[in-house]
Amino acid sequence: MGGFWIYGQWQEGRFHPVVYELLSVARRLKPALKEKIVVVVLGPEDRREEARELLRYGAEEVLFFVHPDLGYFRDDLYSEVLSEAVAERKPAVFLFGATAEGQALAPRVAGALGLGLTAHCTAFEVDEEGRLLQIRPSFGENIMARIVSKTRPQMATVKPGVFSKAEPVDEPEGVLEEVKLAAVPGSALRRRVVRTLPRKESPLSRARVVVAGGRGLLRRENFDQLFELAELLGGAVGATRPVCHLGWISEDHMIGVSGETVSPKLYIGFGISGALQHTVGIEGAEVVVAVNSDPEAPLMKRADIAVVGDATRILPLLIRRIRELKG
Repeated sequence: MGGFWIYGQWQEGRFHPVVYELLSVARRLKPALKEKIVVVVLGPEDRREEARELLRYGAEEVLFFVHPDLGYFRDDLYSEVLSEAVAERKPAVFLFGATAEGQALAPRVAGALGLGLTAHCTAFEVDEEGRLLQIRPSFGENIMARIVSKTRPQMATVKPGVFSKAEPVDEPEGVLEEVKLAAVPGSALRRRVVRTLPRKESPLSRARVVVAGGRGLLRRENFDQLFELAELLGGAVGATRPVCHLGWISEDHMIGVSGETVSPKLYIGFGISGALQHTVGIEGAEVVVAVNSDPEAPLMKRADIAVVGDATRILPLLIRRIRELKG
């Protein structure tokens, strides 16, 4: 009984990167929580070797539920299997990636069992009583709330890209427990998978350079210059939520709590004040450059390099200078 459970999301022939990120979280918290690290995997038998590979990344147990009908994600079917497993084995913690799949599945499991669920966590701590503190932006993303679950397991979803991926361990000692299901729940008859389509990956997710803009760029015409700069730097364009709502750019470019989490080598923000809603999405950036006329803006204080000035004037000057350097 007990354990620090991680949902092992399978996507396009491999485990989703967030699984390895959650393994790093579990390994960091293990000395304080003292719970066995368990990755829960659902799928057909041919997923066995990939599931076993998770042991190399610090999982102490892989709990593998096997049935042919588990080959494709189905929120109704998966939630029933997981709910029964949680009720029987009583883990202490259960984390899901805040992906489309995780956000569909975790609330179903929590609802079925009457459990609390904290969404979009960006950090975790353990208090003096050994309870998991689930940290996330709250109250309009203006403060960081520390949430303690009154129910067990303590459930949360975690934004992909916030944490680094777990590194392989030298001598894996975990075990694979295979649970072959004789039958699947009755809900399996309600729907069937006709076909699957490849997921469209955001260019922000793997970009080594991200240039982003906020309302400080004043007009859409100014914002559009970011695409020229991104092309010169071999990067991708990001944006704040207000800019997306103004219609200057589509929401798949949004960075922050409501959008993408990025981990580039270089992030440059033009005209971005730095509200918490946005800055939690750039925690993984190695170097942060901020351009803003307000030296007291939160992003300017957080930046490695802060340039005080009018972003609408500095942006075209930077583009021109890079073009000159490139010949």
